[in-house]
Amino acid sequence: MSSLEGKLALVTGAGRGIGRAIALDLARAGADVVVNYSRSRQQAEEVARQIEAMGRRAAAVQADVSQKADIDRMFDTVEADFGPVNILVNNAGIEPRADVCDFDEATYDAVMNTNLKGAFFCAQRALRTMRQAGWGRVISVSSLHELTPTGFSALYGMSKGGMALMMREMAKTYSRYGITINNVCPGATRTDINRKVLADPAYEAKVVEKIPAGFIAEPEDIAPTVTFLASNAARYITGASIFIDGGLWL
Repeated sequence: MSSLEGKLALVTGAGRGIGRAIALDLARAGADVVVNYSRSRQQAEEVARQIEAMGRRAAAVQADVSQKADIDRMFDTVEADFGPVNILVNNAGIEPRADVCDFDEATYDAVMNTNLKGAFFCAQRALRTMRQAGWGRVISVSSLHELTPTGFSALYGMSKGGMALMMREMAKTYSRYGITINNVCPGATRTDINRKVLADPAYEAKVVEKIPAGFIAEPEDIAPTVTFLASNAARYITGASIFIDGGLWL
């Protein structure tokens, strides 16, 4: 796989979980990395320190990606301090669980604004400079639920379904500029979002029973595919949703 030396990556929601694993893996491949966070400042700053210890440039930058003004401020700061973003990883997301009839408007807005609106406007900002440079990577952390219903969070599934078509729309238009745009779609993964439900051994056993590979992923199982898609080795992959789920969607 080709090196990411000289590339600048921005990973949203990178203070913990899958975002953290991705940020560290991109740095190992040679990229400088901006670690975005909304509330997890100490965790994000620790990730940035680990990246700097690898000899890469890094910074923790606060922004709530559900707010376009925050997105614009974040990109303004990154471009002033580091230069244009070459690799964008849309990872920030939330997953409240409830019956369809129990979701209120505030929760609906929070999910759609974070998971879908945030990914759209981050990509929009990044694509402008990527198009000028003639090279770029936009990789969104979607979910196997962009394809299959969740059964526990209609809002989450709806946002990921929207992310799937958003990615394909962007790929169809922008791939001609040397930019690849793809989704990675994790299945059951041990993240903070899933920690509470997976703490129930009976629930975890039911999940594992559905996974042909026979185990639940760690964040580190997701990150290498993102790093591959960010590299020149994946230059002919665009408009794709890549499922990293141990066969759960089958």
